Amino acid sequence: MEKLWLSAGEPETDADPEERDAAAELYGGEQVRSDPHAFFPTPPVPDMTIKRLGRLPRGRRELLRWDSHYRTWDPAYQDEYDAYANNRTVAAEAWRHEGFGRPTILCVHAWMTGYFALQRHLYAVRRLYREGLDVVLFMLPFHGPRNPTESRFGGQLFPGTSPQRTNEAFGQAIWDLRGLMAALEAERAGPIGIMGMSLGGYTAAVLAAAEPKLAFSIPMIPMVSMADLLWDHGAGHPIRKELESSGVTVDLIRKLYTAHSPLKLTPALPPERLMLVAGKGDRVCNPAQIEELWKHWGHPHIHWFKGSHVLHFGRHGVFTDVLRFVRGVTG
Repeated sequence: MEKLWLSAGEPETDADPEERDAAAELYGGEQVRSDPHAFFPTPPVPDMTIKRLGRLPRGRRELLRWDSHYRTWDPAYQDEYDAYANNRTVAAEAWRHEGFGRPTILCVHAWMTGYFALQRHLYAVRRLYREGLDVVLFMLPFHGPRNPTESRFGGQLFPGTSPQRTNEAFGQAIWDLRGLMAALEAERAGPIGIMGMSLGGYTAAVLAAAEPKLAFSIPMIPMVSMADLLWDHGAGHPIRKELESSGVTVDLIRKLYTAHSPLKLTPALPPERLMLVAGKGDRVCNPAQIEELWKHWGHPHIHWFKGSHVLHFGRHGVFTDVLRFVRGVTG
């Protein structure tokens, strides 16, 4: 994971302190702290193209594509961000029943797993669909068909070693998800909620604060603090030592990522519409941080499984609990 993360370039250990402080102020200063929702403006309903991929029992599988039209929080960065041409087109795969009004669950993948075939397995899509849910697999910025690099993995650029690109990609992810929700609502979908794993879990937690129309949010094995994740896993690494010697602290990194930090944002949903899933043996996303989010969210329902970040022992029980929860909040 470390090699893949660094494949897009190492962090700038000799960055100008004034530029560094200016970036921290832009993404974590008074403007963001006084109005956290300013970082997440409401998008218009996107104009989607829909390609039918095949039939399903009492439904169909479709590929949804639309132009993002995301505007960067830093206007001076817009042209550079737009240069990632592939990333400007959003993609999602939908499993939808005939008719209207079905509850919809948006599923957001983990880092470097932006492949629809893999998502179908990880999210037990056939089971969710059989239980009566419409399922939409959403592709995060810089992953899958949105990946502008030649690597088959995708995701090197987000979250990556550039805090500015990482911040803007989180802003774009929420913009695109809210646009997707608006399009589904225009087609008379029922209640719409979200479930995400790891990076997708972090995104689901942010959307719970940014979108008041969300029916529910279920972060699974989520990243909780970008700053602490990077800082803790960098312990003893030469790059962290260089950063520390140049004046970088974990508090500075926390400020850099304030705009989208789930621990800084107040959820728009009550605790009864929130659920967390965590692995007792997770060594990637620290269970202690997930407990911190659980407390910040007012102690919502949490499902602990006996597994790690990669090995999810008891997956059947996890999804049984997820379905029970979704039925309870969507009626």
